[in-house]
Amino acid sequence: MKIMLVCYGGLSTSILVNNMRKVIQESEKFRDKGIQIDAWGKEEYAQRLDGCDCVLLGPQVSMIKQDVEKVVAEKGLRIPVLVINKEDYGMMAAVPILAETFKAIKASRLSQ
Repeated sequence: MKIMLVCYGGLSTSILVNNMRKVIQESEKFRDKGIQIDAWGKEEYAQRLDGCDCVLLGPQVSMIKQDVEKVVAEKGLRIPVLVINKEDYGMMAAVPILAETFKAIKASRLSQ
């Protein structure tokens, strides 16, 4: 499973990615599932979408959601594009962000 975070390329998103990776690594349920989480800037994400299961947008780039959805569709992908809850983002709360992400991925897979 591949999860992508899109941001302006700031430090806070890399902190969140590290928190999310730590939660995955500490989870018996998810540890060995091959979950990949990476962050890319809004200028470079489109080249990195292959194999992606979900795109998460930092609240600071929420205004590009429609553009990202269009790029995802043009690449023939049927994956969720979510804006991270600003409170969860501000708290770097990996658990609720991952829970929402997994829920969206599951729903997306069931609808295909």
